[in-house]
Amino acid sequence: MSDRANLISRRKRKEYSEPDITWTHTPRIEPGTYPAFSRSARLYKDGTFQRWVCSVQFDVLEADLATVKARLTWFLNMGEAEKPHAGRRGLYWCAWVVANGTQPKRSDRLSPRVFVSRYALVLVGDTTKDFKQVKVREDSAYSVVRNVLRWETGRRSR
Repeated sequence: MSDRANLISRRKRKEYSEPDITWTHTPRIEPGTYPAFSRSARLYKDGTFQRWVCSVQFDVLEADLATVKARLTWFLNMGEAEKPHAGRRGLYWCAWVVANGTQPKRSDRLSPRVFVSRYALVLVGDTTKDFKQVKVREDSAYSVVRNVLRWETGRRSR
């Protein structure tokens, strides 16, 4: 095969090679209570469910409080309105009041920053449904933070 034919052959192989397909690993740990550190929190509009969501990112820690066991998310639904809304019967409202240590004042805007950079005791569980609301098999489940049982650092009740 000539050099020219070899070059053309390599170009064709390069053009038709499959791209690398990436994916995001979602860890699975034993359900239970764990110490954790909240790294970040953000509000976003979920395009699939057409609702506002607050996601709080936790580093779930080993008992030594120095080793990260898993990085998990706590999802708080904020409703389907044009703007995010924290109703008094909603999980976000209850979680915000507990994290803040008191009811909001009239001027408070219930910022998700109240959840950030704090140690907590969290309840970890497995997912039970996929994005289509179909029950998932046990081998397809992954771990999420179900609730914060107690905030260890930050604001305290008065």
